[in-house]
Amino acid sequence: MALSRAVRKELAGRFGQRAFFDAPMADHTSFRVGGPADALVMPADTPELIDLMRMLEQAGLPWLVLGGGTNLLVRDKGIRGVVISLRQGFSDIATHETRPDSVTVHAGAGARLSALCRYAIEHHLAGMHVVAGIPGTVGGAILMNAGTAQGAIESVLAGIDVLQVPDQTTHLGREALTFAYRKLVWSAEMCGANGYAPLVLGGRFRLQPTRERDLAAEVETLQAMRWQRQPRGLSAGCVFQNPSAEMPAGRLIDQAGFKGFRIGDAQVSELHANFIINRNRASAADILRLMAMIREKIYQTCNVNLQPEIRIVGE
Repeated sequence: MALSRAVRKELAGRFGQRAFFDAPMADHTSFRVGGPADALVMPADTPELIDLMRMLEQAGLPWLVLGGGTNLLVRDKGIRGVVISLRQGFSDIATHETRPDSVTVHAGAGARLSALCRYAIEHHLAGMHVVAGIPGTVGGAILMNAGTAQGAIESVLAGIDVLQVPDQTTHLGREALTFAYRKLVWSAEMCGANGYAPLVLGGRFRLQPTRERDLAAEVETLQAMRWQRQPRGLSAGCVFQNPSAEMPAGRLIDQAGFKGFRIGDAQVSELHANFIINRNRASAADILRLMAMIREKIYQTCNVNLQPEIRIVGE
């Protein structure tokens, strides 16, 4: 459903220069591909977000929350409806509570995960090493339970602040949250009568105060190890979920002979086979064709049905 002229006018009137129309999603994703969104809106705070969600629900318009765009593939025809970015109004990071054995830090969903890691290092707080080097936003990291070989974000999460669409805000403690491999699982009760999953507004992280460790050096070492194994360039991280710890997707793709294989400007990385790189002018269609070819080959040869780890949206 494309936005009507009346809806565009209302969004422009309410959000001014924080409402963008026919916004190229290639400018907002790490793959640098994807067609335009009908509208991209950046609410300044929670009341504005609630105002937007009420408007969208009343008008019956589709919407999508955009994080850092680092785990996202937007199809070439773009996104109908409204894309919501929390990067502008939900990026504060501050100490929430201090105890003798722990410090709780609150970070808005739109804050960069790297900024939260820097805050922890500057305040001598240990724990964020589990996500060292992961790009994207705090909200996205919570929703996908981002992690590394050192652990996942669920291990340091004390709770999250959410908006239950369209207008109910609440805090959910860690005990109320269920995490699985690379995702936060919402219960039917949390989604409510309208079926919408809550919007994550921010997270609270319980970290350990320490002045005896060189946290900056530890994180630098972890990041260096990460970059030795993972390619640089225009990508969205690991494309497929690992079927198991003993059967990583990258190994299966490598064994199938796909390293370096390309369709158009979409190429399987020669360093890590579970990465697809946009070499310059790849389209979303190129990437999707390459993914389909890989999935078919792995299923035929290994009887394994690879599932995407990246989120695929749009038309």
